[in-house]
Amino acid sequence: MSSLDLWQELRGTESAGRLTGREHRLKDPGRIDARVAEDVRVKGRTADEALAAITDRIRFSFCYPSDGYLPGMRADVAELRSRGFTEVERRNLWEAAVRLGTVSVWRAPGSGELFEVQFHTALSQSVRERSFPLYARLRSAESDDDTRAELQALSRALCWSGPVLADRPFRPGGMAHRVAYYAIIDALSSRESPAGVLRRVMHPDGQRDEAFGHDLAWRHTFLLYSAERGNLDNKLRQISGIEAARIVGRVRTAAAAAAS
Repeated sequence: MSSLDLWQELRGTESAGRLTGREHRLKDPGRIDARVAEDVRVKGRTADEALAAITDRIRFSFCYPSDGYLPGMRADVAELRSRGFTEVERRNLWEAAVRLGTVSVWRAPGSGELFEVQFHTALSQSVRERSFPLYARLRSAESDDDTRAELQALSRALCWSGPVLADRPFRPGGMAHRVAYYAIIDALSSRESPAGVLRRVMHPDGQRDEAFGHDLAWRHTFLLYSAERGNLDNKLRQISGIEAARIVGRVRTAAAAAAS
């Protein structure tokens, strides 16, 4: 695992005093293995390609008082850039259904290693930590459809204290069966040629997420839940059923060619 440590890189600066959670900077190996296995099945990646594309194997968090959030974040972003770190992507989650601060991905100078930096207030950091047990159950293949719908509702209620601005969570008994499809786009793919496809199935008894993989089957996936929580490995673009069928066809064709 990487030796990259912002506490050492920023020693003696004001930014170092705003870093929190040093003990959590390395992602759990089991979750890394699960991410790699999902990319191999869903995208047809090699294990090395999948591992290299994970943006949050190493993670850091800055924490600010609410009234100093934006100035503090700007100062720390400038400090990182001044030391040769390159910001790859940033996502603001303050206006999302899961109110979990700001998440960004950076590239280290020299090694080119990717790592995640989160920018929080004390409240958003507390909410992220307290909501993790719900998220762990939500992404588990062992949870049933009814449980996932309830977990989704509980998670959004915990993470959002104002009016819901994004899609309202599905609740059992609330609507008829419907399916939303998403193209999976990562660093090695594009909007025109996505890495894969997933669907969120919502019905009166709950909800589930499934991805079509190179094993030619729709199976449980955690990729959409992960993206909703702020993971930046993938961009998920909602698409029509016709577009989803085209991606499924492309995967089938690739699998047939590989088998011949």
